[in-house]
Amino acid sequence: MTDRVTLTNVADMTAEQREVYEKFQSNLTRALLLTKGSAGPHLALGGSFTVGLLSLLDREVIVLRVAKLRDSEFERLLHYPLAVKAGLTDTEIEDIEEGRFEEMPPSRAALVRYVDDCILQHKAGHDAFWGLREHYSQNEVAEVTHLAGHSAMTAMFLASLEIPLDQDIASWGRLTEVK
Repeated sequence: MTDRVTLTNVADMTAEQREVYEKFQSNLTRALLLTKGSAGPHLALGGSFTVGLLSLLDREVIVLRVAKLRDSEFERLLHYPLAVKAGLTDTEIEDIEEGRFEEMPPSRAALVRYVDDCILQHKAGHDAFWGLREHYSQNEVAEVTHLAGHSAMTAMFLASLEIPLDQDIASWGRLTEVK
């Protein structure tokens, strides 16, 4: 079987591409570098959520749920360690991934329901929106929506191009440096 795309070879990167890659050494970055100019901005957008309005735990709930709904093993692999670091247990992660709302605190259940609507219906419905607003400010809801969309776009990009999983987990340490 032929690969859908050939990832940018690290040895063949321009200085500008190498600068982006060195901040987030992943097959995702190598694939994004196939585009003319969106690799850095895409990664910078992802990095912006790490200094946004949402807690690390909420961010990982969102990304893990999107990864499950979009069947993105790549995103799950990258975000699972962050979810554990944020304090989620394996059981809580499984509840999020399987949509077991009755097992979640009310704010988390509202968050997962909202993400479900955004991803499955392409728009949060009335009940999901106002259910989330019981627990989050309008600015936080905007950020939840933006992160869910960014995660879905990333999952679609990875799946459509059939980007292989990384052999090692990429370091997140310099991602916020990407411009």
